[in-house]
Amino acid sequence: MQPTSDEKHFEIIPFDSLSWFVLYVQSRHEKFVSTLLRAKGIATCLPLTVTVRKWCDRRKHVEEPIFPGYVFCQFDPTIRVPILSTPGVLQILGAGKQALPLKDEEINSLRTLETAKAAVEKSPFITKGQIVRIQSGPLKGLSGVVCECKNGLRVIVSVALLQRSVAVEVNQTQIEPINLEGHL
Repeated sequence: MQPTSDEKHFEIIPFDSLSWFVLYVQSRHEKFVSTLLRAKGIATCLPLTVTVRKWCDRRKHVEEPIFPGYVFCQFDPTIRVPILSTPGVLQILGAGKQALPLKDEEINSLRTLETAKAAVEKSPFITKGQIVRIQSGPLKGLSGVVCECKNGLRVIVSVALLQRSVAVEVNQTQIEPINLEGHL
């Protein structure tokens, strides 16, 4: 059977020039999708972490995706058929029909996580300028704006009536983002 022109084009593209994208996949099909894509010769990244699952009669260490429902994949975005025809793949994330690639720093971090198989802890996505509420510790209940995200998080707590602000260092596990839509 002759490969189609799309398949020929897909094989000719230099591997290093391809971008990484995020695939949204069926629930609990991440490993299956990753295996199928690799069998097609497509590079994937699926960072896993080991968690302990408890059943009534035993405990078991299980590898689970760090980002459930997503597989990271390297391909030419103009040739989507080999990706979208893979069982378990629901869509390629992007804006409308435009697939949006990951930044090099992000995929490098994910690939490092994939090889390290380090224990991870889920954390809310916090960005500079975001309004957050401190959930634990001696400052529990305070709200403020994140002004720095480097080593620790620095949250600015302001008193409008006094026109004064203070910066407080907090651990990311102590805060949660405030959803402004629900508070308007």
